[in-house]
Amino acid sequence: MRMKATHAALAGLLLCAAPALAQDEAADRAAIHELLVDYGSTLDARDFDGFAALFAKDGVYVAGSGAGASGKDAGEMMRKVFAGNAMGFKEPNFHVFFNEVVTLDGPDRAHATSMSFYVVPNEQNRPEPVLMARYHDDLVREDGKWKFARREVESLIPAPPKGK
Repeated sequence: MRMKATHAALAGLLLCAAPALAQDEAADRAAIHELLVDYGSTLDARDFDGFAALFAKDGVYVAGSGAGASGKDAGEMMRKVFAGNAMGFKEPNFHVFFNEVVTLDGPDRAHATSMSFYVVPNEQNRPEPVLMARYHDDLVREDGKWKFARREVESLIPAPPKGK
């Protein structure tokens, strides 16, 4: 009889804990989604300090060119990339994100993949995707906020040279 009471109590605790766990997971997924979107919105706003703040203290950003920088230095690296405008992109230009897949690996770790187009106005002043990338992310909760531990950009279009 005592065993049945113990099992019933454990079952009750599990039933009470399940909604809280689901709510925590939903909150984590929403916060991670916000982080992934903030990547594009900070760059689109040319907020390079905000961009750098998306990375953990020891976070690493690896651009599609293969150039890497610590999170703090990543903001400055992107400031130079946008100022140089080597591809001659007209403004306004912006990111469009899709195919986000997030896997929670524990209470403070996750990984994700997502994709984006970079859109610029064409000669008829219509939006035209000019770049496409896939992102590979290792994520960590730091000081209560989800951050990039590592974000690696894989250039898809234009395709990288063969052998890379």
